[in-house]
Amino acid sequence: MLDFIYPISYLISLTGLILWFYFKESGSISRKMSSVFLISFLIYLVTLAFTEATLAYKLLILFRDLSILAILSQLFSYVRKNSLIVFVLAIVIYGVIQFVGFSMLYDTFPQVTETINPADDQFELLVETKDGVVPKSYDMLIKKYGLIIEKPFSPVEPALSKLDEFIAIGIPDEAERDVLTIMRELRRLNGTEDVEYNETITLEENEVQASTPKVNAQHVNDPLVSGQWGWDMIQGDQVHNIMSSHPHPKKKALIAIVDSGVDGAHADLRDQYLSGGNNNDTDPLGHGTHCAGIAGAISNNGIGIASLIPDASFVQVTSLKVMNAMGIGSQIATIQGMIKAADMGADVISMSLGGLSSDTKQKAYEEAVAYCNARGAIVIAAAGNSSQNAKNYAPANAKGIITVSAIGPDQKKASFSNTVNDVQYGIAAPGVKILSTYPNGEYKELDGTSMATPMVAGLVGLLKAFRPELNTQEVYTILYDTGKLLPDGKSSGRLIQAANALEKVMD
Repeated sequence: MLDFIYPISYLISLTGLILWFYFKESGSISRKMSSVFLISFLIYLVTLAFTEATLAYKLLILFRDLSILAILSQLFSYVRKNSLIVFVLAIVIYGVIQFVGFSMLYDTFPQVTETINPADDQFELLVETKDGVVPKSYDMLIKKYGLIIEKPFSPVEPALSKLDEFIAIGIPDEAERDVLTIMRELRRLNGTEDVEYNETITLEENEVQASTPKVNAQHVNDPLVSGQWGWDMIQGDQVHNIMSSHPHPKKKALIAIVDSGVDGAHADLRDQYLSGGNNNDTDPLGHGTHCAGIAGAISNNGIGIASLIPDASFVQVTSLKVMNAMGIGSQIATIQGMIKAADMGADVISMSLGGLSSDTKQKAYEEAVAYCNARGAIVIAAAGNSSQNAKNYAPANAKGIITVSAIGPDQKKASFSNTVNDVQYGIAAPGVKILSTYPNGEYKELDGTSMATPMVAGLVGLLKAFRPELNTQEVYTILYDTGKLLPDGKSSGRLIQAANALEKVMD
C-alpha cells in the first residue's frame, strides 16, 4: 500500500507547489494550493519514513524528490506571466509523468514478491539486459520461438544491485531443442549483457554413514546433546559458558533458512522461530527443519538438542521455502528467496542447496549476494556432496559466499563432501550423522554439507548479534584466524571454533 501512496502523494505535492507559486499573486487560490501542498507533502514524508528501505536509500530518494520540487516550482514561477510557455511546459511535464515519471516513482520502492515458486521450470534462461527492459531487438526472436518473458526479481532497493536488470526467458517445449541456438542469438543482440541457464537446484543431503562418539556437555541440559558429536569439536559447551557472563547482545540477529520450509511449531524451535508467512512454516521434506535446528534450536529447555544460540534474545530463525515437495528448485526461486530474506532484515542467509553448474560465471547469484550484503546479510552455502570441486557447483562457487565443506568425527573431510580450496571463502564444520529437529516433533540424523552449513550460520548469527556491522570478509577472517587446521588442509578449509571466534568479537 505504501508503495502506491508514495508516488500519488508526491505528484499531488508537486502539483500543489507549482500552482502555489504560479498563483502567488492571487491570495485565495494561492492559500488553497499551499494547503494542498502541505497536506500531501506531509503524507509523502510519512510514507517515505515508514516504507521498508535503508536510511541511506531514503535520504537519496528524498534528495532526488526535493530537487525536482525545487527546480519545477522555480521554473513555473519564472515563466508564469507567459501563458504559452506555461501551457507548453505543462504539456511536456504531463507527458514525462505519463510515460516515465509515474513508473519511476512507483518503482522507487517495489513490492517484495510474497510467494516464491520453487518449480520455475517454465523458465530456462536468465538474461541480464542493459537497462532491465526487454530490448526491441528481441522482438523477432520472441516471435520466432514463442518465448515467454518475465521479470523474476523485485528487490525492495533495486539500486543496491543489478538484479532488476535480469529477465527470465521461458522456451516452449517444441523449441527446447534450440536452446543453444537461442542463447547464441541472444548474446549477439543489442541490449544483452549476459545469458545463463536457470539451473536446477537440489538439497545437499546424504544417507547417514558413520558411527560417532558421545558427548558429555556441562553447560546445557538438553538430553539429546549427548548424540551431537560435533558439539565438542566446535566448542559448543565453551560458547554457552561464555554466554552465561555476556547476556546482552547488541541486537537480535535473524538467520534465514532458504530451503524446503521449516516446521515452525516444533517444540525445540517455536520460541526461537519467526514466521516466514505463507507456506514457509511447513516442511513436507524435513530438510529445512533439520537445518533450522542445527542453526538455532532452543538450548537449555530440557528437551531435544542444543544449538550455539543461548536463547531468542540473541538469534531468531526464519524460513523461505524455495524447494518443491520433491526437493527440487531453481536458480530463480533461490535468488527470490535470497532477496526476500534480505528484505526481511536477515543478518545471515543459510542455503543448504545447490547443483552442478554449466555456467563459468555466476552473474545472477553474485548480484543477489551483493544485494544481500548491501542489506546487511551474510550468505552461507553448502559446498555440495559429489566428492568434486565446489568451484563447479552453484551457488557454492559464487563470489561473496562463505562455502561450507563437511567433516567427520575423524576431523577429515567427509568422503562425499566437495572441496573448497578453489572458492573465495571456504570453511568446514561437522556434517556426518548430525542429529537435529525433524517435522512433527521428531529428531533425525542426516549426513551432508547441508548439515555443516547451518552450523556455520548459527555461529555467524551469534557473531552478528554482538557485532552487527560485521561484513562477509570480516566474518570469514574471524572464522579462518580462529579456526582449526585440518588434515585435509585447504581442500576442506579450517574447522570453525565457535568459542574462539566469539571471544574474538568480544575483545
